[in-house]
Amino acid sequence: MISVATKSKVQLEVFELESDGCKYQTLSINLVEPRELIDVSEMLMLEIPPELDLQREIILFGMAPNWLYNYLVSRFHNAPLLACFNAPLKAAVVISSNISQFQPGDLIPVNTNKTPGVAILICGPPNSGKSTLSYELRRNLPDLKPDRSIFLHRANWDGEGNHTLENPDSLLASRLKNESKHKICDYPNADKLMPEYFAYHAKAVKNLRKVVDLVLVDVGGQAEAVKKAVIDECSHYIIISKCSTAIQQWHNLCEEKLKPLAVIHSVLEENLKVLRTQPYLEIIAGKWQKSMKIPDVLLNEILNV
Repeated sequence: MISVATKSKVQLEVFELESDGCKYQTLSINLVEPRELIDVSEMLMLEIPPELDLQREIILFGMAPNWLYNYLVSRFHNAPLLACFNAPLKAAVVISSNISQFQPGDLIPVNTNKTPGVAILICGPPNSGKSTLSYELRRNLPDLKPDRSIFLHRANWDGEGNHTLENPDSLLASRLKNESKHKICDYPNADKLMPEYFAYHAKAVKNLRKVVDLVLVDVGGQAEAVKKAVIDECSHYIIISKCSTAIQQWHNLCEEKLKPLAVIHSVLEENLKVLRTQPYLEIIAGKWQKSMKIPDVLLNEILNV
């Protein structure tokens, strides 16, 4: 790959993805400072690699804000084929096409031959700090392991997302979270919908492990057997809990197939106490809030996987 953007915090690189013996021209979107939010002004400095052939297909690849994807889609809408890579599907989704064999919405499966990556389940009861821990790990790990690709997958319906922690307007963030919350467990046909929902996310985690090196999986706050489909597609787990009596429930769900990495007793005040390091790390830690410093002892456990 050849990096060509030197002024912008966004680097665009051209490479190829393979699908059933065919090679597709792909434009990789790389954030130079993945921990920092980027501004829309980056569009003014964005440099398109000169080797990008506008007469060929273009697949957009990488994690970036929706507005940046929208900008690139509008810029390349005249390409013969334009698609966006979707990691949970392990496929590129066709956005527009002037080629007869493809229609918008079609999937282009991507060949991956690598050994499945690590998938760490972040679990524990509600309001213990799962979303904050998951988000801060996603922000901090790329700095510590820039050679590893990392993806945060939320397999729950609580409306929580990166926008919750990144939005400077806490009232707006709270409103967006509530509007995005859809409790499938309360639907009249929940008995049918819930297994289907977690089966979908189990497949997504399986696909992600074939595409990235490390997947962080947030599966929600209730220790329910219906989540076993997702849990069994992971390789390790971390429990973070404000309630000590809830910890064993998550051990019961996870320990059959997953390796425990850590148990975190979540507290509201700033605190860090290591209780033990074997057979897994157990700590008391807090407080779990935006931009908190993840304890080094926990980061080391994850980095050593």
